Amino acid sequence: MANVLEVILKTIEDVQNKNQRDPRQETADPSIFDLIKKEVAKLDSKVKNNELQKGKRNPKSILDMIRDGIDGVRKENKKDPNVPTAPKTVFDDLLKRVDRRPKRQASAGIKRVIEEYNLDISRLHPDMIRQIQAKYQADMKNMNQQYAQAIYNLIKQS
Repeated sequence: MANVLEVILKTIEDVQNKNQRDPRQETADPSIFDLIKKEVAKLDSKVKNNELQKGKRNPKSILDMIRDGIDGVRKENKKDPNVPTAPKTVFDDLLKRVDRRPKRQASAGIKRVIEEYNLDISRLHPDMIRQIQAKYQADMKNMNQQYAQAIYNLIKQS
């Protein structure tokens, strides 16, 4: 789990550096990135103290929690009159990068299905393949959520 959080922290730094270097984009206040890092640090602390799922009815994935943290900082930034509102692209870029791993996993999963069933996809339009991949990703997320919920319920019972 810590590895995911380390990657996210590195991603935050990358997005911050990209934002600072891009002359076409308004530079976001550094405090925005500090707030996002603080959210990730809270998650890291909860992971280390085994408090991540305490008091919840439904388990959430770490990536969902990170997305929620980024969205929370976005909303907080919009409300705070003392800090200039960061460009929407900063938050969008972070969220896009958080979603890269699940998209790569979905791509690999679809590729495995195609190979295992010896399917010829040469006549399919690339948009159709992207739709299939998106559906596969959503289905896998739902299935993983169901398994996580079942395991979580068993843990609660014991």
